[in-house]
Amino acid sequence: MVQRDYAARGGRRKKTTGLNKKLLIAVAAMVVLAFAAGLYFIKNSSQPVVEQNLQVETKPQPKSQLPSRPEEVWSYIKELESRTVPTDAVQTEKVIQLSEKQKEELKKLAEQERQAELERTKKSEQETIADKTVDEQTSSAVVSAVNDEAALKAEQQALEKRKKEEERKKAEAVKVAETKKADTAKSGGGSYGLQCGAFKNRAQAESLQARLAMTGLNARVNTSADWNRVVIGPVGDRAAAAAAQKQASSITNCVIIGM
Repeated sequence: MVQRDYAARGGRRKKTTGLNKKLLIAVAAMVVLAFAAGLYFIKNSSQPVVEQNLQVETKPQPKSQLPSRPEEVWSYIKELESRTVPTDAVQTEKVIQLSEKQKEELKKLAEQERQAELERTKKSEQETIADKTVDEQTSSAVVSAVNDEAALKAEQQALEKRKKEEERKKAEAVKVAETKKADTAKSGGGSYGLQCGAFKNRAQAESLQARLAMTGLNARVNTSADWNRVVIGPVGDRAAAAAAQKQASSITNCVIIGM
């Protein structure tokens, strides 16, 4: 049986492993060198582009033909920017010492504020007066309406009072007439008088009236249509009428009539 040398085999394997390690190290070094070379190449190839871009960006711009903005001359603005807050009485006095121009500006601002305050006060007073006028007008209208209503009510009451007074007077007149009528009926038969003639000529009637009046009789002329009647009375009841008839018989014949 053939004998194998296991020791010799083991030594060859170790030698092969060492060669593999060296090969791997060499390959890694080549990769690193290739990567570094690539970076260097990229850096060198991109440098001109950057410089060109920088040159384009730094190209001078043409100057504008427009006039420059005028500077505002306000000295107090700069003074206010550099002004310090006073911490004692001396610094306060220094700050108070303003220039004439600043004093004028402060006076103008104070005057404008005063005018604005006066305008606000005047406007407020006008609004107050307007509201007061509206209230007074409303109150006057209400008072006038109340007074008108009271006057109308008083007038209606006065009218009703007059109507009642007239009705009362009418009732009293009717009552008096009825009383007189009752008294006449009680005295015996109503009022009587005399008719002593009827003429178409008024002069004849007036002549007869005058002659009857001379005897003491109350004669008068009643005109109706074309006739002028001479009547006496009323003289009272029928007995009084008969006595008057007898008295007038010396002048003319009269007839007794009811009145």
